[in-house]
Amino acid sequence: MKNSGNIFIGIIAAATAGVVIGMLIAPEKGEDLRKNIRDSAGDWSKKLGDLLAEGKQQFEGLKSMFGEGTRELKNEATDLKNQVSEAYTNGKA
Repeated sequence: MKNSGNIFIGIIAAATAGVVIGMLIAPEKGEDLRKNIRDSAGDWSKKLGDLLAEGKQQFEGLKSMFGEGTRELKNEATDLKNQVSEAYTNGKA
């Protein structure tokens, strides 16, 4: 999971660098260029924030789902252990 995060950050950084380089070599006035860079940075920041929020929601959903599944498995294992223990105590095993 950590490696995937590093790859994602690398892709975002490369894309950002590409946009900035593209803007710097574009034939625009300095004032217009700075405004475009500010606007693009704001857009990227908002999109990244949205992606991170969505990823966090999905992670929380998965965490909850796995937590419920783990509790159910634990309860089933406890029930089975109790049944085996009861059968052993009653001389059935």
